[in-house]
Amino acid sequence: MVERRVEAVVVNYNAGRQLEVAVNSLIADGVDKVWIVDNASDDNSSGFAAEAGEAVSVLKPGKNLGYGRAANFGFSHTNSQYVIVSNPDIEVLPGSIQSLIGELERDRDCGLVGPRIENADGSTYPSVRHFPSLLDAAGHALFGQVFPNNPFTRRYRMLGVDHCDSFEADWVSGAFLLASSEVFRKVGGFSEKFFMYLEDVYLCRTIAERGYTVRFCGQAVVRHEQGLTTASRPTRMLLAHHRSLWTYAKLTKKGLRKVELLPIGIGILARLLISLSLVIFKQGVKKPETDSTK
Repeated sequence: MVERRVEAVVVNYNAGRQLEVAVNSLIADGVDKVWIVDNASDDNSSGFAAEAGEAVSVLKPGKNLGYGRAANFGFSHTNSQYVIVSNPDIEVLPGSIQSLIGELERDRDCGLVGPRIENADGSTYPSVRHFPSLLDAAGHALFGQVFPNNPFTRRYRMLGVDHCDSFEADWVSGAFLLASSEVFRKVGGFSEKFFMYLEDVYLCRTIAERGYTVRFCGQAVVRHEQGLTTASRPTRMLLAHHRSLWTYAKLTKKGLRKVELLPIGIGILARLLISLSLVIFKQGVKKPETDSTK
């Protein structure tokens, strides 16, 4: 089998028409082959692929594997120099994939690169971040949702950095990333201990521990329709997020640093309670629709 230049793995779960937009933008920007891993969707969002030709294939594992495990499953079908892992609710702007490849190839030690991600309204999503210190992690956990401009969150999310620039990074968002297939294979892909959330952070940490670098490329731009799944199931997604936070803590705190798990666990629990309270509050203040004829 002839090796392709770049293939993409798109993990789909009930993304609706957004999936087709994502796949078309990937192909239009130079991706040779797109593998859709359909995590037991029930909206027929991947149905368009039947008319898309050989450039698009749908893989159906028969159940929801979660994000990282589904991405690994899709990657096992690829045969390319580079691989993209992507959410289904994105749109790649023209020239972005070549910018990502160029960024990766400029640094022979680079294993993975992420683009600038824009929200649907054109604002920049903080898709490149530091590995937070214990202090910043605690401060962000406690104040990030009620006081988003606090100094802990600003440092962790790198809000003072020019996101149009390119630079070496601690980690980039798994919503869209391009990796060397060789490096992705060497590190074993995403850890399957995470169902959803934090698998991207742990992947970038693993890549760095193997002696490779992670980079951010501000010249590559991907638009992301944030939170389609989260909006439909906020409580379930919150629980999954905080479970992953705890999994990440247990995987990264080793030796004497395990003593940090107690305050981290307390912080995660406090963050979960704050998050749940905000969700309940927002649901409570929504006014029911009324009949204007009455």
